[in-house]
Amino acid sequence: MKTLRITFAILAGTAGMALADDATPDHAAPVTEATLDQVRGGFDIPELHIAVRLERAVYVNGEEIVRLAADIPDVVHMTTAQADTLAHAAGGLLIQSGPENAFNAVELGPASTVIQNTLNDQSLMALTTLNVEVNSLAAFREAGFQDSLRDGLGSITGVR
Repeated sequence: MKTLRITFAILAGTAGMALADDATPDHAAPVTEATLDQVRGGFDIPELHIAVRLERAVYVNGEEIVRLAADIPDVVHMTTAQADTLAHAAGGLLIQSGPENAFNAVELGPASTVIQNTLNDQSLMALTTLNVEVNSLAAFREAGFQDSLRDGLGSITGVR
């Protein structure tokens, strides 16, 4: 009985392929672009626009010690000068307040801020502000969701 079912399935599949081949015309005339343009649906993808502003500031006792900033009004068309400014603003930042501070700046990673203080009763504040503007919020949220999902699944033990 099992052999009969398999044979029937093979015959039915073969007949279907034969019918599909017969339905295909041998010589179809190409359709013009104008006709295709009228028939096509589709969607319009607006040009992606991303603007980024990075600002880093360090204050000691209310006095601004360092301010680094980079303003990229259009990331897609970023210039070399803007990229250099961004690299400088996102670089490592070492602030030392007071005598006898010792820190190896080579150990400083990118976008790191280290404030070393050897004085008492100091008010230290480091602020990093990142403003991102996009003209396609839905796409930006989807990308963030995908990253969060990947990170969440990657942190589960045994799932790879």
